[in-house]
Amino acid sequence: MHRKAIIGLGSNLGDRYDNLQKALQWLENVVAPPLAASSVWESEPWGYQSTHPYLNRVVILSTDLEPKALLRVLLGIERRMGRDRQAERATADRPIDLDLLGMEDLVVTEDGPDALVLPHPRMHLRRFVLEPLNEVWPRWVHPVLGQSVVELLKNCTDTSAPVRVEPVVSGMETLA
Repeated sequence: MHRKAIIGLGSNLGDRYDNLQKALQWLENVVAPPLAASSVWESEPWGYQSTHPYLNRVVILSTDLEPKALLRVLLGIERRMGRDRQAERATADRPIDLDLLGMEDLVVTEDGPDALVLPHPRMHLRRFVLEPLNEVWPRWVHPVLGQSVVELLKNCTDTSAPVRVEPVVSGMETLA
């Protein structure tokens, strides 16, 4: 069964733009080409202090992978690109961060160190996630909160101000 997966990409170390491009290429090769890809947005680190701003974007993929298998793919791409989740603090600069933000209306709540929680438990609190998601799938409804991305963005209390640094990839459609 194919589902649309919402993937957040972020980088704040090294050649940030190149890191996003490489991660997107890995996703295309291993999972599927994106159905939609947001602009690239620049934002300050969220939840910790750093002098290294992030570049972020959101992509939508159609996949028949189960959520846990897709998460394993994302973690594998991170490892190949130099991220060591075991060695870093939860709030650390990183060359790449790939988050499985949601899969249509699927709700998953697992416990433990490798737990999967869908939708991502903090996505609605992060403007750097909601702004790019609003570009590509504004009508997606958070299956726990019952709000569309437009509503989540309107109600978001995050006072950060992500800045669009690259327009939406031409030829990509916004999902209804």
